Amino acid sequence: MRKIIVSEFITLDGVIERPGELGWAFRFERGAEGDAFKTEELMSAGALLLGRVTYEGFAAAWPGRTDEAGFADKMNSMPKYVVSSTLKDPAWAGTTVISLDDVAALKAQEGGDILVNGSGRLVRELARRGLVDEYRLMVFPLVLGTGQRLFGEGAPETELTLAETRPIGGDGVVLSVYRPRPRTVTAADGTRIAYDRTGSGPALVLVQGAFSARRDPVMADIAAALESRFTVFNYDRRGRGDSGDTAPYSLRREIEDLAAVVEATGGPALVFGGSSGGALALEAAAAGVPVTRLAVFEPPYVTDPSRPPIPTYEELSGLVEEGRRGEAVEAFLTRGAELPAEAVAGMKGSPAWPHLESVAHTLAYECAAVGPGPVPADRLSRIAVPTLVIEGEESGERMRTAARAVAEAVPGARLHTLPGQAHGRLDPAGLASVLTAFFTA
Repeated sequence: MRKIIVSEFITLDGVIERPGELGWAFRFERGAEGDAFKTEELMSAGALLLGRVTYEGFAAAWPGRTDEAGFADKMNSMPKYVVSSTLKDPAWAGTTVISLDDVAALKAQEGGDILVNGSGRLVRELARRGLVDEYRLMVFPLVLGTGQRLFGEGAPETELTLAETRPIGGDGVVLSVYRPRPRTVTAADGTRIAYDRTGSGPALVLVQGAFSARRDPVMADIAAALESRFTVFNYDRRGRGDSGDTAPYSLRREIEDLAAVVEATGGPALVFGGSSGGALALEAAAAGVPVTRLAVFEPPYVTDPSRPPIPTYEELSGLVEEGRRGEAVEAFLTRGAELPAEAVAGMKGSPAWPHLESVAHTLAYECAAVGPGPVPADRLSRIAVPTLVIEGEESGERMRTAARAVAEAVPGARLHTLPGQAHGRLDPAGLASVLTAFFTA
């Protein structure tokens, strides 16, 4: 996933643009260091993202320019995206006109980071949707008094972390780099749970499964595919990502975490859970967490008594406590996810293995949510909200059988089969389409 980086010249009173005053930033000397920073910033970017007014100013100024540093060549050759509902025939080469709703999908693509200059109104909308990853502000020792401010009245409340600051040049210009601080909510036991809030529309909470966190590509892509229709709350379950963890673990505490996130939405909320996150979401709904509609993808229950049970919470947590994280991961993958032992052995030398070991302590949490045996039909029978159970057409028999058993256990639940999809191989756009239809019905 690409980052969206907002880079601005800004005055002490927060102005980034004043009509009729185009050259105020050039009254000050930013030095070789400042010039080098701006050049490197542009050269490393994969695309420009601009609002219409800023785009039209750039499109009038840059074509035909040249310079020894290659700055103009880069500006003219790189992909440019302009958010506009009125621009129909852009003349600047490499320009694509998009809508604000297209930005999340653009960010989810592979490629270099996306640079935003000027475009104050666009920046505020991106911030409101939680799409900005970094602000690079070159602050000039000037008060203009009037003009367009980067963050004016109605800007979303945002907490930032200062990543870097230093003076540049000899005229008092200061470069400061800020990154949005994760939003957090405090669960009942005092654990801080981190979440992202993006998009606009009805509140929808996403609950991830094993090895996953809110910023992982699959969860981030699912969020991006949904945020044009929903306000998406994508959170890190306890013990992973930016969330805390408080011992001892219990499934009740994880249910309370989800309840705290739902409360942060203003509650009640729509909820989607994938894999073992689906099992957690089902338990939460059965426990009375205020959910309006619930969708789950293949909660991995073991419904066939002839199959070996998945590892227990006690087994995996014991291995982790003994420092045998790799063995905990191997046990979960072979007996929980049913991967062939030879495939897991091949994974141990991969670049991904250290990450798997780093979250090994959370695998016991997944097993606690799923449980050792069949679908907990008695508890699931208490769910009293519309429920969609999704299975992948190409998933293994265990996953599909479990999905059908969940659909039978939850009163009035509906089963939906995703063509061409499987557990561990899921197309976010296809899933989002099904979820959108269900959540807006």
